[in-house]
Amino acid sequence: MRQKIRRIPIYISLLLFPITLNFFSPYVSIDGAMNGIISGSLLLFFLMFITSIFFGRAWCGWICPIAGLSEMCSYINNKNVNVKRLKIIRYSMFTIWAGVLVAMIIISDGIKGIDPLYLTETGISVDAPVKYITYYLVLLLFFVTTILVGKRGACQSLCWMSPFMVAGVTVGKLLHIPQLRIKADVSKCVNCNACNKKCPMSIPVGTDMKEGFIKTSDCILCGECVDTCPKKALTYGIK
Repeated sequence: MRQKIRRIPIYISLLLFPITLNFFSPYVSIDGAMNGIISGSLLLFFLMFITSIFFGRAWCGWICPIAGLSEMCSYINNKNVNVKRLKIIRYSMFTIWAGVLVAMIIISDGIKGIDPLYLTETGISVDAPVKYITYYLVLLLFFVTTILVGKRGACQSLCWMSPFMVAGVTVGKLLHIPQLRIKADVSKCVNCNACNKKCPMSIPVGTDMKEGFIKTSDCILCGECVDTCPKKALTYGIK
């Protein structure tokens, strides 16, 4: 039941993607930076950072529009991926993007203002026929990558938002702030590997939970492992 409920907001978010696209756009952030403007996308990225301090990467499992697309792709290719290898791609791309963003802010002589609706004056991202080209290209890129790579392949390799949430999780740990996590009663584990097979982020849950909780910041708190464990060894909790 929980997974059916979880899929409702991510599918709704996917349907609303033509409206919200610009608020997730790395291009809009850079275009705004070129003019000294903090755009709506940067504000959203900052919000992701703040919320992840307390709730980890729950955004990825419960709200993100691309999560809905990834769920659909899992019916075609549900193989685990090489997380470490894909991280190299993801963080390399993020570093380049962040570097360009900072450079544009410096070149434009600093931040001059904040405009949540920058390049989205109507409040709708795809408000002209030509913009549908960008919209469908984005969907196609994430769809094809996920189909070819495996479980959330595009999220693991292309997502420019996850580093903000990983940073938030890290800050929360360093400041010893209570965080929502997946906790484990290791004594109940029978090493059936059901959690490993079910995890959409290709996390070796059975190994990662040995300290009493899933410690990796790759966990998106979707609860797939919680709901699939036959011994109820996993549960949501505060760490």
